[in-house]
Amino acid sequence: MSKIKISMSQINTIVGSLDSNTKKIIDKITKAKKEKSNVICFPELSITGYPPEDLVLSDLFIKNNIKALNSIKKHTKNIIVIVGFIDKDINGIYNSAAILNNGKIIEIYRKTKLPNYGVFDEKRYFHSGSKVVVIQKNDIKIGISICEDIWDDYEICKLQSNYGCNLLININGSPYDIDKKQSRINHLSSVSKNCNAHLVYLNLVGGQDELIFDGSSLVFNNFGNVIYSLPSFEEKDGVVDLDLNFNEPNKALSNNLKKYNLSVKEIDFQYMYTKERSRVRHISKINEIEDVYKALILGTKDYLIKNKFNKCLVSLSGGIDSAVVTAIAAKAIGPKNIVTVNLPSRYSSDHSITDSEKLCENLGINLINLPIEDAHRSMEDSLNFIFRNTKKNVAEENLQARIRGNIIMTISNKFSLLVLSTGNKSEIATGYATLYGDMAGGFSVLKDVPKTMVYKLANYINKVNDNYTIPLNIINKPPSAELKPDQVDQDKLPEYEILDKIIELYVEKKQNIKEIMSNKILRKKISNDETLDIIQMIDRNEYKRRQSAPGVKITPLAFGKDRRYPIASELKYTYTNFIHYDK
Repeated sequence: MSKIKISMSQINTIVGSLDSNTKKIIDKITKAKKEKSNVICFPELSITGYPPEDLVLSDLFIKNNIKALNSIKKHTKNIIVIVGFIDKDINGIYNSAAILNNGKIIEIYRKTKLPNYGVFDEKRYFHSGSKVVVIQKNDIKIGISICEDIWDDYEICKLQSNYGCNLLININGSPYDIDKKQSRINHLSSVSKNCNAHLVYLNLVGGQDELIFDGSSLVFNNFGNVIYSLPSFEEKDGVVDLDLNFNEPNKALSNNLKKYNLSVKEIDFQYMYTKERSRVRHISKINEIEDVYKALILGTKDYLIKNKFNKCLVSLSGGIDSAVVTAIAAKAIGPKNIVTVNLPSRYSSDHSITDSEKLCENLGINLINLPIEDAHRSMEDSLNFIFRNTKKNVAEENLQARIRGNIIMTISNKFSLLVLSTGNKSEIATGYATLYGDMAGGFSVLKDVPKTMVYKLANYINKVNDNYTIPLNIINKPPSAELKPDQVDQDKLPEYEILDKIIELYVEKKQNIKEIMSNKILRKKISNDETLDIIQMIDRNEYKRRQSAPGVKITPLAFGKDRRYPIASELKYTYTNFIHYDK
């Protein structure tokens, strides 16, 4: 067996902040040297931050990212460093990994598989690489790849295995969703087993706009077993000592190798045996709600910090959504950095105020009470001339929400507070939210969280805090916008269990109306006409979603980058049969 010591640096980068990212990388290299590691690896595009989007269209940005790489290589004496950056030649730019050692770039690997689905649009920016990179010394052969290269048919990894690689290192910027962690484990286990190689899977951590990178870095042995892991949703370093088996090269190398250049570079290191070997850290069982909770906290915290906000503002209604948002914000930046405002109207219940007060008392947050009755009456008087002789409708109801939105954004403007809007995915999907009213804000914490999951989060928050942070009355009472007497959400919407199921099937699973109506759960609880009404609500409210604040993505398919439907369109043809009439 051959021994090698790997440092894994699961860092939280800032997109575009070349200076801070570079400093962090150099500091981690220094630490790895003290731990006598042979190799340290960093996430995908760790110098630039991921995803850099249209920043890569700036020639100056590309040049400065290469300057940053050159400053990093000066710190690579007696250690091999694998770091993500943007490379460039006369043909274009490349999502790349530089392999650095003893002050030199010994090789550059360019990502070959460019994802162009969901939140990814790498073909807009990058060219594909055409080289298989292997670095080796004696019986240690290391194959380098980047993120998407290891998915689907993992062709690059197979070619590296055919050459005899007994260690694969894959650096990543892999966003989180509730299905991703288990699917990663299943797939990567197959890769390591089928390639007969140990696998180091190193992932980015942190929030970037709507994306959350969960870290959750892993090491597999050549039998496909997880032998080491780093925690989820936190910046963390890890060191793992590996005993690598010899991997017999396949003399009849795959014909696919012909379309790639095989680059094999000799490396120079001596394994430094230490008595204190790294302890094996097994992956814990996946808890979906715990992960969602941590993702929302991290996403909120990083959005505030990376956009240089010190404090946030939440409009508390006494409802479950604003309560959960406030509890998450308190964990993200601390209760002292949160301003909460209660804006009761003539239709607000007594408990909307008392429940808000109790929540803030539990969290240690001061609550400002600003009744909107005077503003409401003044606006009604101003509109009376235009509205007279007309029947009241949602315009009068939504006026209250828009007054609140106006007040909350003015307070934000005055004191430089980031407004956290409180709408959930169920409301945003169906348009059960007021544009320029309760949709106003800078960041939408629950944007991708269905209402049924909001209740699960509330119960989880109470469970982990042992003191019922969120008052039970907030959880137990029927949800209501309180814009007219005795109003509840179910006046216009079906039960949230049914609504969320329809949204899941139509939006996330992309099922058509026939498939949705044939669902056994739905058939027993909702009519076909009601189902069609919900789908049409989802379609016609695209214009609202386009104007909503960014928010944390936690489901496999979120509104926004994941789902880009036209505003003006005949969307009925996506869920009904097309009939062509010959003239």
